[in-house]
Amino acid sequence: MTVAVFATAFLRLQTTPAVAADGFFPLWQKKPPNAADTVLIYQGGSGRLPWTPAQLAPYVSYRDPRDGREKWLFDGFLFIEYHDQNRTFSEGEGGGNWTPADKQIWRRLLDKNFEPGHGVAALEQCCAETQKRLGPPLRPRQVILTLPEPIVNFTNWGELNGHKLDFSVLADRVAACQWYIGQALEKWRMLAPKHLELAGFYFVPEHASPPNRQLLPLLSRILHEHGLCFFWIPYWRAAGAGDWRALGFDLASQQPNYFFHPGLPSSRLQEACDFARGHGMGLEMEFDDRVISQPRTFAPRFDAYLKAFADNGVKASVSMSYYEGGGTILRLARSKDKALHGYYDRIAQWVLDRQRSADEQFRRANSKQSP
Repeated sequence: MTVAVFATAFLRLQTTPAVAADGFFPLWQKKPPNAADTVLIYQGGSGRLPWTPAQLAPYVSYRDPRDGREKWLFDGFLFIEYHDQNRTFSEGEGGGNWTPADKQIWRRLLDKNFEPGHGVAALEQCCAETQKRLGPPLRPRQVILTLPEPIVNFTNWGELNGHKLDFSVLADRVAACQWYIGQALEKWRMLAPKHLELAGFYFVPEHASPPNRQLLPLLSRILHEHGLCFFWIPYWRAAGAGDWRALGFDLASQQPNYFFHPGLPSSRLQEACDFARGHGMGLEMEFDDRVISQPRTFAPRFDAYLKAFADNGVKASVSMSYYEGGGTILRLARSKDKALHGYYDRIAQWVLDRQRSADEQFRRANSKQSP
């Protein structure tokens, strides 16, 4: 299908965007996207954790000391990557010193995501083992895959059907993404996970550049034709963040970007909540290994997120994603230091409380008494 046809079809498409609870994107809704708590799993680039079943275990379940029972934990897993060494999947990463990733690197990212014993396959194995102990979760565990950006004006990506793609041409940018989506769906079909659902794809750039404002609705249309959703997590004050629905995304979660900058006042968290509420968005929790290495400075910032999100009703009713630096939750879970392990307990119990709320909403929506 040509880009012109896609564009026409998209303009004719009548969609009903998700209605946010209290202005935000809701914690759970019957129609996808509906994972309540999606954790970012950085995987695929060189030097990342291999993500074995054992490494994913602290994300999949948690033994709650409040009642001594092991319970299912995160219900969403975003396998995310933005570079492989100095080859980038997103324009602007690497300070302009990285080369856009070509077709071979895009394919390698998928190969890593679906490598036996690692990535998605490891998550499937971990969920299967967990289900033997706990029984199946009430709601499915969902997976989101990275969709690299076809970086505009890049001319050395590679060929499709004998045609060398030129990313100064919109149709070629769409074609590369359509090829990648097809490759990913074939790998998913071959893996045939029984304990996971493919929710959709995540667009790597954290702002909407003018060229991508043309591209994104076309990609959204492709994903919707496959019954999949389109996800985005823009940085603070990112171009296009407030227009996420018009761009074709099904869920956008706002980054506060508070944790990383000690000079920022906690009012940033309130501003982020206000912006997300005003634009029907979810919110992102953010922390990394500095909670471990510099707890005096960064542990209070971790705490500030939970307080601001609780005060603004986010804990009770809003979709959330979790940036944790590519393995910080794993390291906190394995820490013998009581104080550090306590931060794993805090985030895990926060997620468990939210999961219980999502389960309750699921039961109500599917009960015979529901209207």
